[in-house]
Amino acid sequence: MNKATHHSFALPDKALASLPTGAVKDTVEHLGKRIARGYYKTGAVLPKEDELVDSLGVSRTVVREAIKVLCGKGLVRTARRYGSRVCPFEDWNLLDPDVIRWHDPESPLTARIFAEATELRLIFEPEAAALAAEHASPEQRARILAAAQSLTQMNDETNVIGADYAFHATILQASGNMMLAQLQNLIYAVLIFSYSAGRKVERKEHVSVHDHVGVAEAIKSGQTELSRARMRDMLMQNKLTAERFISA
Repeated sequence: MNKATHHSFALPDKALASLPTGAVKDTVEHLGKRIARGYYKTGAVLPKEDELVDSLGVSRTVVREAIKVLCGKGLVRTARRYGSRVCPFEDWNLLDPDVIRWHDPESPLTARIFAEATELRLIFEPEAAALAAEHASPEQRARILAAAQSLTQMNDETNVIGADYAFHATILQASGNMMLAQLQNLIYAVLIFSYSAGRKVERKEHVSVHDHVGVAEAIKSGQTELSRARMRDMLMQNKLTAERFISA
């Protein structure tokens, strides 16, 4: 039996993970999507509290808590003199998986986020792979390889994304750098979006399974430079996919 079958790669649910299920979470989701998709444009003032209470069928407390969450994500700013106003796009927390997820996959703005997130990954993931080759525990090395191998065996998209996330997230954790480890949320959001965008290209091109295995084997054997180079080569393929998505 292949070692990969011993591992579980279910994709975690990180959508508004800091909130309990219920009215606040639903309200944040509703307003966040409307802002990200341009229903409420930059500089627009959100409906007054009473209007949101009536239209959404929630309490004032729920509306206030939802606005606080959106403020924390950089989407809105509140002040007594003008209420809650939509912030410029540049002020949004684009490392937040919810903010990325709320965008319309077909919009030019989303294509820009995808492309620039891929460029960011090219900056830090090759170095994370090199650090993982030095610092990963035996268990982490085994999980990285098992996740990569699983990509060659799975057909269900949800399981594939789970394995792909486990691969990249474990490398970040194994780097031994807590700042890199916290970029897992960015990876999570970009992977979910990129698989959606990747439906426009061939699956073998989008999910570079053999490249994943190559990176994993280099990390497992502790080859720092090879791990860095292979991760960079793999992400360069992602960059080409992002460029094709923008031009589509």
